[in-house]
Amino acid sequence: MSIDYELTRSTTHDRLVGQLEHLSQGHDTKSLASFAKAYLGMYLDLEKSISPDERVKLLADEDIIDSIWHGFDYLLHNPPEITPQIIASAYVEEARLDIGYILLAALDREIRQQNKVPELDDGLMATMICFYYVNRNELENRWVGYYAKTHSKLFADTLVEFWQAIEKLGSNQKPGFREILYKPEYIRILQDITLPVMRVFAHIKKYFLKNLLLAAFQYISLDDLLQVCKEHIENETDMPVVNRVYWLSTAYLLSPATYKDELFDYVGRTREKALPMLDFIEALLNRDVEQRFALSADMLADLLYMIAPKFRPVRDQFGNLDDNVEKIVRLCILLREDKSTAAQQAISRLKKIRVMRLYSEFL
Repeated sequence: MSIDYELTRSTTHDRLVGQLEHLSQGHDTKSLASFAKAYLGMYLDLEKSISPDERVKLLADEDIIDSIWHGFDYLLHNPPEITPQIIASAYVEEARLDIGYILLAALDREIRQQNKVPELDDGLMATMICFYYVNRNELENRWVGYYAKTHSKLFADTLVEFWQAIEKLGSNQKPGFREILYKPEYIRILQDITLPVMRVFAHIKKYFLKNLLLAAFQYISLDDLLQVCKEHIENETDMPVVNRVYWLSTAYLLSPATYKDELFDYVGRTREKALPMLDFIEALLNRDVEQRFALSADMLADLLYMIAPKFRPVRDQFGNLDDNVEKIVRLCILLREDKSTAAQQAISRLKKIRVMRLYSEFL
């Protein structure tokens, strides 16, 4: 059912025409927030194809519209003090602060008018970053990518502070974490955020942890990474199985002599643990980390001994190997192509192990 916009504008006029100064000075945040949501494209009944300004004009007549824009501008340049902790509290309570919608709309409108992203003070920029991730909207939000490039450290610090505040309130949600991990435009933030996130947060979902550790191999000191692994392995007794596999695998890759026995004992003979380890090693090999990290012949042999016996190299009717077996064969080939004495000795050791004879053709 379509909206009678003329009736809506008339009703809005009657309600607000007597308090235009109040609206212009940003005092009526409830009313301004409703117009901000229209601007942001958050009302399903409003046409998304028209400009944000036009969406607001569907709801307010000419007597009211200038006061709305003045209210937006006033609050953007005279915002109340809103910290990441305040926004986190509202987020955990499944509430949304009216001021957030207004600031997001006001910033976007200023960018459209001036055709450039303004420089905000650090406090307001942090506020805008938090509001962006909890008050999702239909706009392009060009300022997010701009600040991610020009203020990556502040961006990263803000998100860590915001997520910490959420965690302290009993939630493990991290708004924006997925974007930072997976979207290439946030690469500078990922570089700044990787180590703090691993140090600060105990509970990281397994599919996030894998990519976070892969990023760590690229962007942070390997000594720092090993220390973080050590802390998680020693201090988290109730860690999910896959998470412990990832932490232990990373620790082993960085310090095989220290963690070989512990990793072998934990993975044991179970495919449940061998699968995520194999997947993690394969993903690491696909990353451009050769300049910082390499698998030695002895490490390749260790990994093959731990993983290969759990997967029989059976071919299908077309002669193709299972995906997991293909990953194991890749490790075999890496070892086989290593012409060092250590590699030849490692291959000889593996061939003498009964359960490894299944992979003799690849070695």
